[in-house]
Amino acid sequence: MPASMKAHVRDALITAALFGSAAMFGTLGAAVGQAPAPTSDQNNAVQPSTSKPDQNATQEPSSKTAAPSAPGPEIFANGTLTVPGAPTDTDTTPAKFSQRNDALDHIPTMARGPALSDAQRKLIVDTVKAGTAGPPRFASPPATILPLGAEMQAWPQDVLGQIPDLRDTKYVSLADKVLVVIPNSRIVVEEIAR
Repeated sequence: MPASMKAHVRDALITAALFGSAAMFGTLGAAVGQAPAPTSDQNNAVQPSTSKPDQNATQEPSSKTAAPSAPGPEIFANGTLTVPGAPTDTDTTPAKFSQRNDALDHIPTMARGPALSDAQRKLIVDTVKAGTAGPPRFASPPATILPLGAEMQAWPQDVLGQIPDLRDTKYVSLADKVLVVIPNSRIVVEEIAR
């Protein structure tokens, strides 16, 4: 090995050793600096307290419990607010107290379409004519993928004007029902009986 290369390797090793030892001693110094100071037994002895607990800051103010008040009406009952003017059956009401939420819990998430009222369903059935295209009868509960033989159609403008939530869906009209379908995935999200 030439002399210049030996000198270069020697310099690199010396530099690495210096930086490595500096890093190691620096870490040890930080660890020693963080160690707790030695204490004597006199400092650790428990001093008898002559003051009240709330005067010497040994107790958090928030840890004090308030005196029990007279029993009043509950704010929540069966998972819903009981204050005046509060809605009674919301999406956050537990399913064991809400039949509507219990029914929604049994529908797969991908089958949830627009929430239609009975009046909106009636409007759809009255407006959309019974179709004959596609399979005459097939199982089509929510979350079913629509067969390829069933042709989806765009909603009439008067239906979209009254039910704007349907704009991202299409429909399939069968002799006995109208299916609300998400067009990209062909998933049935609502089945409306005629």
